[in-house]
Amino acid sequence: MQQDRFIRMVRYSAWYDLLATWMFVLPWTFIWIYTLLAWTARSLGLPGAIPELEPMHILFANLLGSVVVVWALARILYPSVALGRLDAVARLLFMTWQIHAVFSGASAIILGFTAFELLFGILQLMPVEARDEGLREQGAAA
Repeated sequence: MQQDRFIRMVRYSAWYDLLATWMFVLPWTFIWIYTLLAWTARSLGLPGAIPELEPMHILFANLLGSVVVVWALARILYPSVALGRLDAVARLLFMTWQIHAVFSGASAIILGFTAFELLFGILQLMPVEARDEGLREQGAAA
């Protein structure tokens, strides 16, 4: 993949993260989205449990949302191959724990998020071509 295309894709993945997690930042918006996800999972008859929210659940969701939103903004404002690679590692970790949660009895609605983790994780692990021949020669000489 060419570097400029890779950088655009890093930004796209960051915009997805921002849109998917901004409501996790505040307790009241998280409670609303959690209720909507629970209703959707029940309406679709998806397997797995959706527990009642406790203050600790809300705290950890808010912490996660805050970090992901800041990380997304960093990749939107300063996209790079390095940030894309680090994001790929984070996505693989997120995907691992999401799958673990589903196998441990959590609602399968989580797998909707897992699909995006897998997609962007794979794309951000693809080889990146240098912008021009001069950059390739510099890399080979090093």
